[in-house]
Amino acid sequence: MTTGSLLLFPADPDADPPAGEAVCATLGVLGLVGAALPEPATFLPGPEFARHVVFAGCSPHLVLEPPADGGAYSHVRVHGPHAAPRLLAGDNATAPRCPACRARLDDWRAQLAAWRADPAVPVACVACGRTHPASRLDWRASAAVGRLFVEIGNVFPGEAVPGETLLAALGALGGGAWRHAWVRGEAWRAAT
Repeated sequence: MTTGSLLLFPADPDADPPAGEAVCATLGVLGLVGAALPEPATFLPGPEFARHVVFAGCSPHLVLEPPADGGAYSHVRVHGPHAAPRLLAGDNATAPRCPACRARLDDWRAQLAAWRADPAVPVACVACGRTHPASRLDWRASAAVGRLFVEIGNVFPGEAVPGETLLAALGALGGGAWRHAWVRGEAWRAAT
């Protein structure tokens, strides 16, 4: 069973993201990441992990190394950059809203597979009639759209948020300001 992941990504899904190597290097300088794991661009949490990822509650249970039983543990993985934006939506995704009028798009689940395949698919809002690409819908932190993602694994949705220093350091690499979202389940991984 997976608890979920906290994803960090540039707010503008169409902007050129920084190079993955630059992101990994910055995460290392910040102390967010420690030793590299066998999977590409994947790391154990570093000595400053808890400083840059703020967990809710007074005593979160963090597993910072792979347990002997093969259970879940915190890790950091960089996905991308990709040539085109990708939509990462887990089983916790909620109805997105039109960025113009804020109306909920109630038929979104029927269209999700097409949006995952191509986030540039135009979506017409039944409330205001405006058309936007699926990548521009407001997922309210329940899905992520971008060309590069920093995954902080083993985080239950809503359990943790990125610190301001982390977001500022990522934004300084190029690609503009960064956002975050929480995803749960395994379906979203097919797009990474």
